[in-house]
Amino acid sequence: MIMDSKCDTKEMNVERDRLSSLPDNLIHKILAFVSMKHVVETSLLSSRWRFMWTSMPYLNFSSDDFASLPQFSEAVAHVLSRRDGQIEVESLVLSLNGKVSRGFAKRVLNYAFSHNVQRMTIRCLVEEKIEFPLSLFRSRSLKHLTLIGSVDRSVASTTWELPALTTLHLGHVTLYCGNDEDEDDDDDDDNINIIAKCPNLKTLTLDGCKITGSNGLSICHPRLSNLTLENGDWAWDLVHVVAPHLKKITIVNCDWVHLSAPSLTSFIYRRGYSLEFSAGSLPSLEEVDLCIRKPRKTEAHTIFGLLQKFHGIKCLTINLEALEVVSSSVELISNQPSPFANLKKLNIYPVNIQAEANAVVSNEVKNYLLGRSPSASFTMVTREEIKANDTTLADHLMAELRVILDRDKANINWDHLKRGKSLVENYWEDLEMHSRHEKTKICDFISKLKRIESLLTKLPTSNRAKMQSVFDGLCADAKFVMKKVDLTNTHERLLSVCSDELAKALQWSSKQV
Repeated sequence: MIMDSKCDTKEMNVERDRLSSLPDNLIHKILAFVSMKHVVETSLLSSRWRFMWTSMPYLNFSSDDFASLPQFSEAVAHVLSRRDGQIEVESLVLSLNGKVSRGFAKRVLNYAFSHNVQRMTIRCLVEEKIEFPLSLFRSRSLKHLTLIGSVDRSVASTTWELPALTTLHLGHVTLYCGNDEDEDDDDDDDNINIIAKCPNLKTLTLDGCKITGSNGLSICHPRLSNLTLENGDWAWDLVHVVAPHLKKITIVNCDWVHLSAPSLTSFIYRRGYSLEFSAGSLPSLEEVDLCIRKPRKTEAHTIFGLLQKFHGIKCLTINLEALEVVSSSVELISNQPSPFANLKKLNIYPVNIQAEANAVVSNEVKNYLLGRSPSASFTMVTREEIKANDTTLADHLMAELRVILDRDKANINWDHLKRGKSLVENYWEDLEMHSRHEKTKICDFISKLKRIESLLTKLPTSNRAKMQSVFDGLCADAKFVMKKVDLTNTHERLLSVCSDELAKALQWSSKQV
C-alpha cells in the first residue's frame, strides 16, 4: 500500500512537470478557459507559475468570483496595473453581475483598446440599466464584439469606429432610433447607424433588442453577409434591411421586417403566430426554411405571396401548419402554375404536435410545390410519426441518463467533500477536471433533462403519465449530483435557472396528467 501511494505521488509529480514544461503560449490557451481570479492563483504553485498570469493575452473577469463589486474592481485594477504591458490583449471577457462605476468600465475598455484587443465580450447580468460608456468604442484592432445585457440607450446614440470589426452580437440592448423632436433633421441624423463606421462587418446578430424612437431601425451595410434577428421588441416599428451582399438571413420571432438583399441565398424565418415580413426581388435565393407555428387562416394569401418570391429555390423546408392554411384557401393556387422549376428537395414537418392528427395538405398544394420539379426528393413527417418517435426517444434518453447519474452518485468522493483539499495540492485537478470536465457534465445533464422534458410535453396524456414519475426521479438525482460535483459553486446561477425551468416544466406536465 505504501509503495502504491509513493507511485501515485510520483506519477502526479511527473504530470505536474509535464504541465510546467509546456510552452507559455500553450499554457495561456489552457488558462483561457478559467477566470483571471483562478489564473492569478496559479502563482502559488511554483516559481515556474509565479508570474505566468502577468503575460496572459486572454483576460476573463467575472464579478461572480468576488464577494462584492468593490473587491472585484480592486482585483481587476490589480491585474491590469501589474500585467506585462508589452503583451497585447487577444481577448477580453467582462461579466458583470452588478452596477459598476462608469470610471471602472472606462478604465477596462481603454486598457483593452490600447493593447490591441481582437475579441471582446461584455455581459451585464443585471436587470437594472447600466450606464456603460459605449461611446468609447474606438478601436482599430477589434474584430469580434459581443454585448449582452441591459445597458442604457447610448449604445445607438453614437457611431462606433471599429474598422476591423467583422462580427457583432448585441443581446438585450436598447437601440435608440430618433424621436418626434428630430422630424426637421436629416434622415441620417434620425437613424443613427452604429455600424456605419464598421466597413468590414460581415456578421450581425440582434437578439432580444428593443427599438425606441419613431423612425424604426435601418440596417444598411455594403459588406454584411450574415444577419440574425431574434426575439425583437420593436412593436410596430419597421426594420429596414438594405444589404446588397447579404447571403444569409435568420429571422426568429420578429415583426415588421422589410428586406432588400438581391444576393441572398439562404432565408430562415420562424414565427409564432403571424407573418410580418416583406421583401423585394430575391433572384439568388436557393434555400428557404419557413416556419409559422400557428398561422391564421386569413394569412393564406400572404403565405402564398411569399412562396411566389421563392421561385428559384433549390431546397424548401416548411411546416405543415402553414401549408394547411394555404390548403384551406385552395382557390389561391387552383389556376396557378408551379413556380419551382429548380426545386431539388422539399421537406414538410409539423410543429404543433397536439393539433388534429390528420394533416390536410391538398393535392393542389402538392402539385403547386412539385409540379415543375417531379424528380425533387419529397419528405413529409406526420404527427403520428413524431409522437411514436418521441415516446421511444424519451425512454432511451431517460435510461441513458439514469445510468450516468447512478455512476456519478457512486463515484462522489465524500471524504474529499468533507475535509477539502488545499489549492496547491489540487489546483490542476480543479483546473483540468472541474473547469472543463465538470462544466461539460453539468451542461450535459441540463441539456438531456430539457430534451426529455420537451419530448414529454409532446406526448399524449396517457403516455406522459406513465413516464412522469421516472422523469421526476431523474430531476431530483440530477440536481443532487450537480450540486456535489460543483465544489466551488461557480455554476450556482446555472443550477438555479435550471431548477426554476424544470420546476415550471414539472408543474405544467402534472397539470396535463
